[in-house]
Amino acid sequence: MFQPTDGGYTNGYHHDGAASSAGISSGHRVRRGSRRRSRGRRGGVTCSDGAPRVSQWQQHQQHQQNEYEEEEREKPTPPCTEFDAAYFNSYAHVGIHEEMIKDRARTESYRNAIFQHQNYIAGKVVVDVGCGTGILSIFCAQAGARRVYAVDASDIAVQANEIVKTNNLSDKVIVLHGRVEDVEIDEEVDVIVSEWMGYMLLYESMLGSVITARDRWLKPGGLILPSVATLYMAPVTHPDRYGESVDFWRNVYGIDMSAIMPLAKQCAFEEPSVETITVENVLTWPQVAKHVDCYTVTIQELESITTRFKFESMMRAPFHGFAFWFDVEFTGPAVLPLNNGVPPSFVESSNSYISEGNHRKKRPNPSEALVLSTAPEDPPTHWQQTLVYFYEPLDVEQDQVIEGSLTLSQSKENARFMNIHLEYSSGGRSFVKESVMR
Repeated sequence: MFQPTDGGYTNGYHHDGAASSAGISSGHRVRRGSRRRSRGRRGGVTCSDGAPRVSQWQQHQQHQQNEYEEEEREKPTPPCTEFDAAYFNSYAHVGIHEEMIKDRARTESYRNAIFQHQNYIAGKVVVDVGCGTGILSIFCAQAGARRVYAVDASDIAVQANEIVKTNNLSDKVIVLHGRVEDVEIDEEVDVIVSEWMGYMLLYESMLGSVITARDRWLKPGGLILPSVATLYMAPVTHPDRYGESVDFWRNVYGIDMSAIMPLAKQCAFEEPSVETITVENVLTWPQVAKHVDCYTVTIQELESITTRFKFESMMRAPFHGFAFWFDVEFTGPAVLPLNNGVPPSFVESSNSYISEGNHRKKRPNPSEALVLSTAPEDPPTHWQQTLVYFYEPLDVEQDQVIEGSLTLSQSKENARFMNIHLEYSSGGRSFVKESVMR
């Protein structure tokens, strides 16, 4: 663990060998990879003599909380599996970090959020979960953080430490090389910042690391950036994509190669596809598939998520599958004001929509929260959108109802993979589509 030296903290990185073993590399982007503390108000009603008076209900709640924390303390730390090692190893490649940093919508949203919440960060202790190259940690230091713990299990932590030194921030930013579950921080933290979102929001299961950091170190009333996340879904039509992958085989240089079409469909549409679509591809208004409150969500809650949906097509078109995207909001605790003294260049919102019920609507006041969105109508990001295509399209009429259920669950094979189970019906026909996001 990091130990104080001469009354302060030495800079460098704490290396945890368990997280750095070699693993498979990946040609596409993959993502990085306790004790729960009560987040209610401290104490209860105050008596005339100044002593806190706690109701029987509060005593019961506290008793249950104490039992829960005791159970959590007794649980062993989850081991670093071969899949975890391969996952962390993939993030040692600088190309992945280059792609993320060059995503201006992503990186500028985080920078804006950090400076917009400067009142919460200045003079405070921050932990950056999955710090990568350390860019968010440096933003926090520039915003006045007293100390930033930059945690990453990938070997990119070595480069992050050198970047910290180059920028003369060794007195503020401490790079810890290891998993959040394994590294030690000997103080509570005021702020957690993390870019944990994977494709389709929850792919890669990195949110679990943020939850672990929250339950290990975050002070009651502390700040988490981003604070909430929302996954959306909508039926889509995409004739061009279907034509390029399937209909292409009907006539190849004058040769009928349609015999290969069943295999082409399987290869093209068996697994989810990460690509960019436009609003013209979307058949209906989107609906919320999952809303995540980073202050309260639990790891167990994310193991399996089921939601029902009902859409009405806004046009007559072939229905090729479902698209998924997400947005995250950077909102501070309600008890403290936002930093209105920050220059406008740091507080502009990248999106002006909020979720209401199962739909999205214009935000009445964009300054209420800064939003990073991956929706088709917003500036493109490296997350793009995730599409689950059917092997055969379904023709739908205007106002035709499409309804069913969606289940997202962590794969038994590898918890960082995500199983997708879709049941849907329309026009009197019912279907099931299952796929795995690997």
